[in-house]
Amino acid sequence: MSTLAEIIQNSFDEVHERIFDFGMEKSLPSTWTEENVSLGSDVSRYVGKFSYDRSPYTREIIDCLSPNNPVQTVAVMKCAQSGLTQGVIIPGICWIIAENPGPILFMAGDKELGKNSIETRLDPIIESAGISHLIRPNVIRKRNQRTGDTSTGKEFAGGQLIMQGTKNADKMRQFSVKYIFADDWEAAPRDDKKEGSTRELVEGRATSYGDVSKLFYISTPAVKQTSNIEPIYEEGDQRKWHWKCPHCGQWISPEWRIRREDDTYGGIKYELNKSGDLIRGSVHYECEHCRGRIEYKNKYELNLGGKWIPTAKPSRPEIRSYYLNALIIPPGFTSWEDLVYKWLKAKPPGGQTDVGKLKTFKNIRLGQTWMEMGKTPRVSELMKNTRNYLPGTVPDLTSIEQENGEIIMLTLACDLGGVMEYRNEDVRLDWELVAHSKSGATYSVDHGSIGTFKRQRDKTEAEKKRDGDRIKWTYNMGYQNSVWPVFEELIRNQWPCESEGRTMPVAITIVDTGFFTNKAFNFINSIDDAFIYGIKGEGDINYRKLMKDTQPVKLSREKPRLYLLEVNQLKDELSGNMDLKEGTDGYQPPGFMNFPESRDGKYQMNSFFEHFEGERRVEEIKDGNVIGFKWEKKNNQVQNHFWDVRIYNLAAKYIYLDQFAKSEKLRSITWAEFAELF
Repeated sequence: MSTLAEIIQNSFDEVHERIFDFGMEKSLPSTWTEENVSLGSDVSRYVGKFSYDRSPYTREIIDCLSPNNPVQTVAVMKCAQSGLTQGVIIPGICWIIAENPGPILFMAGDKELGKNSIETRLDPIIESAGISHLIRPNVIRKRNQRTGDTSTGKEFAGGQLIMQGTKNADKMRQFSVKYIFADDWEAAPRDDKKEGSTRELVEGRATSYGDVSKLFYISTPAVKQTSNIEPIYEEGDQRKWHWKCPHCGQWISPEWRIRREDDTYGGIKYELNKSGDLIRGSVHYECEHCRGRIEYKNKYELNLGGKWIPTAKPSRPEIRSYYLNALIIPPGFTSWEDLVYKWLKAKPPGGQTDVGKLKTFKNIRLGQTWMEMGKTPRVSELMKNTRNYLPGTVPDLTSIEQENGEIIMLTLACDLGGVMEYRNEDVRLDWELVAHSKSGATYSVDHGSIGTFKRQRDKTEAEKKRDGDRIKWTYNMGYQNSVWPVFEELIRNQWPCESEGRTMPVAITIVDTGFFTNKAFNFINSIDDAFIYGIKGEGDINYRKLMKDTQPVKLSREKPRLYLLEVNQLKDELSGNMDLKEGTDGYQPPGFMNFPESRDGKYQMNSFFEHFEGERRVEEIKDGNVIGFKWEKKNNQVQNHFWDVRIYNLAAKYIYLDQFAKSEKLRSITWAEFAELF
């Protein structure tokens, strides 16, 4: 029979052995999870014992938590719905509580998301794993007993779980932790105004644990210039999940498109019918090596035999990183066919790319950052869109011949320039008339200027010498040489069509009110029997925020006939329209821009087309970070009046649709829906 001293000594030896020989005692996190965790219907649709066979790619990631694994920092740049929360974060926290306790920091996009994860995901797993008894307060205070179990944290022997939103950087310097799970890391601000770099602040919480700390950064990426997750991913060894091709036996990393040396592509393949619709059952994956066809139904088996392969040398050996896209995620979630449907919505065959949908597809489905680009439009290709109709003529027959359907609307817009000073009134109104076809393609009908104003630096020497002889115009109504009577004639004109005897009226007129507000509204308010609105830029922010898509036009609360424009967004759209190409079969995508022949000094390079490359798209930078983009003139010498006028004509279409929707008591209406009424 053992003496009390022997019992105490044996207990001490057992504790000592567990502390200093833990490598032999601890189960791998993935093994422990499969042995202990069960999923209920309130947590997952896959009820029963947890198995990494469903998402094999998460097994290696969670096992980085093991104290025998030398990895300290893990970055996972991933698609949405990839199983990382259920396969890594939640069971990882449970394993720590049960097997290798220490203080944990769990970060979510905000505190509400974090609380929801704890209440709906972590709590049920703690119960199913049979470790609820380990959750108890580390200190019991008299008069204020605690359970150690809340929706914002857990206390357990040897540690505690602290939950914070990624935006609460100022509260992170109050504690030290051994483990960090930074979920939705992309949502974190790069810098805190008071504390400095958010990442350095987070990593500083684990400093006291040195090389036994474990940091997990997990997120779907967003914009490349401001990404939090991509820089950490690039510091690591950039592992990609690989399948063994069932045809040639080579390891392949599933990607949406993989370019071969002969300029052909492997990856996702599909077929469309003559109407441009996806043929069901045609979607498959093509091996980039042997061109073998891999079916979606094979994905489960391919994942079971898959493995992570590093593709880069890490900046430090203790940093490991993983990339994961939606081609890989378990069957039963987003299928390859669903992905192709989403891709076709973003990039319709022969149609205009929906930049917003394409950004979302790259971020959410492919797990890739989106590169916001600065650019300068080029008009050399735009000038090739000249057609065989004359300025001043509505090309109704040309539109039908080019399979764009009927011309269903004419819009007229003008830009106001010049000076209106005491004893110095010298102005010029630039205008363009645009025909909008049923398909969404446009045809410029006519353009011109009313007034003779030119900036001094734009005048030739001959013009400077004759400057005193020219007639100067004004924006004052009722005065001699006022621009408004001439412009009103354009509004009220019945514009001749190619069809003999047919004319079309202007459907809506847009007047720039940005600089000569009172003068412009005096004219606008004098017109009661025509559809005419003033416009100006929206708000004080002169740039477009990253990933920010809003309504391009909005009715002002100040004036009933004033619309506010998201100018940079409209300029992005116009720039995109300028890049559109006509198909080999003559198909013109929505937004495609057509122009008449150059006659009588109109539609020439220096007096018209040159204006369309007078601006460039540049980054807006604050505190060293790109926060958006804006359009600005390339220099003070360039002219951009007809570029601005076309922006206003683009806005005119949206304003007309908005007014139509209001009159019909509709929430909104698209151009395609409106065109179906004709």
